[in-house]
Amino acid sequence: MRVSKYFLSVGALALAAAATPAIAASPEGSKAVVPPVIMVTDAKVPSKKAAPDFAAMLAMFDKLFPPQSDPDPARLALARTSVQAMWPEGAYGKMMTGFMGGIFDRVMQMKQSDLAALGSKPKKSPAAAEADLSLHDQAAAKDPYFDKRMAAMREAVGEELGKLSAILDPRVRDGLARSMARRFDAQQLKDINAFFATPSGRALAGQSMQLWVDPDMLRSLFGAMPEMIKLMPDMMQRMKAANDKFPEPPKKAIPAKAEKH
Repeated sequence: MRVSKYFLSVGALALAAAATPAIAASPEGSKAVVPPVIMVTDAKVPSKKAAPDFAAMLAMFDKLFPPQSDPDPARLALARTSVQAMWPEGAYGKMMTGFMGGIFDRVMQMKQSDLAALGSKPKKSPAAAEADLSLHDQAAAKDPYFDKRMAAMREAVGEELGKLSAILDPRVRDGLARSMARRFDAQQLKDINAFFATPSGRALAGQSMQLWVDPDMLRSLFGAMPEMIKLMPDMMQRMKAANDKFPEPPKKAIPAKAEKH
């Protein structure tokens, strides 16, 4: 079923998205969870896909984000207290489960007329609009087990995200603590911890990461896209003008082919 395949895609997207914060938040010098990367080389691609060379990927990662020196131990200890409030156990799994589940629920409530607005097809007549069912209602009409099927699949995705969270959460806390220990001095960290110890501080700390995937936040980001896209032509022109200030690099001479006798 098409809708079932869509939910599987949503679950896969959630699992794939887990790899991105794992790279950014893993502690310096530690092995991070790295998503597969397609390497383009001059060599011929074998018929069978080779396993990703994680050692090479991590070596490249170390060059892009080299290990940092250890922060001050006293400041690091204070930062770990801060981060424990910001990223408790299971935080990543709960964040992604809520985020992806919310997207799926809202997509299922969309109708064909909602999707038609993105295409070039003419609008439906009033008679056709009466049968304009939501994606959920269409799927449920074809599959009497649709809701139970989706509930079971969501439970499975949630459990898998919980496994990812158990791997990722301690790495996130370690990376955040090291970063905070460098950016804030001891007094600032003490002030932060004092605030996090209050009811309001605990509430803010516990929701600090989830704020970035809140619908209002995402609406603000996507709402800025049209204006940002309008800036692109001028940006490209400025980049071209900056490049044109300098002569083009010499082209490598192509050796002439030997004549056949």
